[in-house]
Amino acid sequence: MQENMDMVFAYPKYLEELVERLVKRNWLVHNFPKVDNTDVYNFANYRQNKLVNNVTYTVYLDVNIYQFIINAIKKNSPKEEFKDAIALVAFCQIAEIELDPTYAVYEKLNYNNDQVLLDELTTDLELFQRINNTNNELLAQYSLGFIEKFTPSEGHYVEHEKVQKVLTKYRRLIEWDSMYLMILYITNTSLIDSLNKKSKLKKLIEWMIKEFRLSLVVIVFAIIYFGDKPLRRMMKVKLNDSPERKLKSLFNMTWDLYTLNRYFRMWTEREPQQEGIYASNDKVFNEILRGSIDVQNSEELTHFEDHIDKEDIQFISEMTMNQNHSHERMYDSEEWSHEYRSRLIKKYEELLGVDSKATS
Repeated sequence: MQENMDMVFAYPKYLEELVERLVKRNWLVHNFPKVDNTDVYNFANYRQNKLVNNVTYTVYLDVNIYQFIINAIKKNSPKEEFKDAIALVAFCQIAEIELDPTYAVYEKLNYNNDQVLLDELTTDLELFQRINNTNNELLAQYSLGFIEKFTPSEGHYVEHEKVQKVLTKYRRLIEWDSMYLMILYITNTSLIDSLNKKSKLKKLIEWMIKEFRLSLVVIVFAIIYFGDKPLRRMMKVKLNDSPERKLKSLFNMTWDLYTLNRYFRMWTEREPQQEGIYASNDKVFNEILRGSIDVQNSEELTHFEDHIDKEDIQFISEMTMNQNHSHERMYDSEEWSHEYRSRLIKKYEELLGVDSKATS
């Protein structure tokens, strides 16, 4: 039993072991004020808030954790990542938290309408739904190593044709092209040998303000990448890569920023009784997301004093907060349009020697 204020909830003994695994992974990123990264695994808080305040919680899965979950069934050997991903499923069942793999599925599709891939995606999605509805004790036995295989629940079938039509309905998800353009600009700027990292960061901020638009997650990405403590594999594009390899890397980076941006949209535009958490095993992604949440909550960039100096923090703060330069901005001007963005995409793709339309 676990007591939470004046409420008492029953829970299985194995929950504490599941939580220990999840705390070590540190996969969950949240925006809850005054809640640390261990207390986020207190299942009773979710149950009480749901009962008392009718608040619903959703964990949005990144593509890697989503794959770990379905690989628990698809692969023969139970890797530790698979066990821990199943521990997350079991924990969310106990805490009555929904799991949402939507953006993981879109990323795996990656705007490829190949029927074989579509069939595989919806088959995997059906498998995920079955795992997500499997008996909790069975999930725990797998996660804690008592069994090497389990049979997921029957039923919970997916309407394959209907889901495939939804997945291929749009050429691009809303805002994906904008994130792609900003990744193109960051990549091109990173390759300018005549500029130091400090100048590259300023160049990006000025470009976003004057020629395109601001994005908190892109600013945080750039601060970390062009700062004193860049994370490994932030920049996936290499100058000597083939055009196909470059484009694949650009898309990979774009999906990260797109998902980060969507998380913020869901957070800032959500209904009052809906809360979201993101689950990712990507350290770069989680660092950017946690930093962006800190900026959103504090409305300042002090979180990044170890990455850039105070002069740069002041420059970015003044440029992004000051509205006096708004008359110089392209954003929302008469020239602002999808065609304008497309022209910029073409311009920066040509500089990198890639063509995304060739794969559309």
